[in-house]
Amino acid sequence: MTVTKEMGVMLPHTTMNSPVYLDVKNAPFKLYGFDNGFERVPADIAKATSEKVECLARTSAGGRVRFRTNSDYIVVHGDYDYTENSTVWSIAAQVGFDIYFTENGKQRFKGVFAGSKPEGQNYSENRLRFTNEMKDVTIYFPMVTAFTSFYIGLHEGCEIEAVDDYKYETPVVFYGSSIVHGVGAGRASNSYPSIISRRLDCNYRNLGFGGAAKAEKPIMEYIAGLDMSVFVYDYDHNAPDYEHLLNTHYEGYKIFRAKQPKTPVIMASRVDINCGNRAENEKCRALIRSNYERAKAEGDENIYFIDGEQIYPDSLRDECTCDGCHPNDMGYSYMADAFGKIIKELIEK
Repeated sequence: MTVTKEMGVMLPHTTMNSPVYLDVKNAPFKLYGFDNGFERVPADIAKATSEKVECLARTSAGGRVRFRTNSDYIVVHGDYDYTENSTVWSIAAQVGFDIYFTENGKQRFKGVFAGSKPEGQNYSENRLRFTNEMKDVTIYFPMVTAFTSFYIGLHEGCEIEAVDDYKYETPVVFYGSSIVHGVGAGRASNSYPSIISRRLDCNYRNLGFGGAAKAEKPIMEYIAGLDMSVFVYDYDHNAPDYEHLLNTHYEGYKIFRAKQPKTPVIMASRVDINCGNRAENEKCRALIRSNYERAKAEGDENIYFIDGEQIYPDSLRDECTCDGCHPNDMGYSYMADAFGKIIKELIEK
C-alpha cells in the first residue's frame, strides 16, 4: 500500500511538508497489548478492582504497534492525558518509545523516540531517520503514560504493509506487581515480559499494576476469560501482608482454573526477597510454594513454580536492582532467563 496524503489525519501542527500521520488503530498496523483502544483492562473491570488499577489500566506498559515500511523516517505522535512520575522511572521508560527492526528472525534495537512535550501541549512527538529499505518494525509504548490517540508519521509515497504474526501469536499473560509492570527498567522494552517476547517471538499481555496487584476477584475473573498460551501469576510483592496472600493467592488460582482448566500456570514468589521484612517475605514464599504443591496434589498437571529468591546470582544480587527492590536492566534479564526457560518449553509443546 502506497502512503498518500489522503490516507493521513490532520493534526494541529500539520503543514504541507509534514509527514503523513496514520492512526495505528487502522490496518495495516497491528496493535498489541491492549484490550480496547489503549486500555490494558476495560474501564468497568478496572474500576471494580480498585482505584489504583482504574488509573494504571490506562497506562501503556506492554503496548506495541507493528508494521512494515520503507519510509526513510518514522515519526511517533501520541496524545496523552496522564503520565506517572517516580524517582525509579527513567525518562526513556516513562515517556519514550523503543523501536526494533526484525532482522533474520530476531528483533534488533534501533533507537529510542525520546519523550518530549511541547510547551502547553498534551502530546509527545519525535522522529528517527533510517534508510529507505523495507523493514519490519515493532515500536514499544512507554510504561506509565495513558494515551488517548496515537499516530505514526511516514514519508509520503512510501510503502506500508502488515507484518507477519508472532511465531507464537496466542499471548502469554503476565499478572503482577510493579516488577511485572517494569518499574526500574531503563527503557520501555526492558521489562522481563518484553525480553521474553523478543527471545521467543511470542505475543504477550502485560497486566502489571505497580502497587496495586492484589488478586481481587474482578481482575482475576477478567484474566480467566482471556485467550492465552500461559498464565504467569506473580503478585507476591503487592500483597499487603501474609494474611492477604493467604486469603487471595489460592483463591485467585481457583478462579482462573474454573474457566481455564488446562492452561499452564506459573506461580512465582517475589524476586526482591530482601526488601522489607525478610521473615514475612519468607512466609509468603513458603505459602506460594505450598499452594503450588497443593495444586499438584489435587491433580493439576499444568502448574509450575518459580522461586524468586533463586533468580539473581548471589554474587550479583546487590547489582540487580535500581533501589534495593525493583530490578534494573540486569535484574530483568535474569528474570527473563528464569521465566523464559519454562515458557519456552510450554509454548513449544
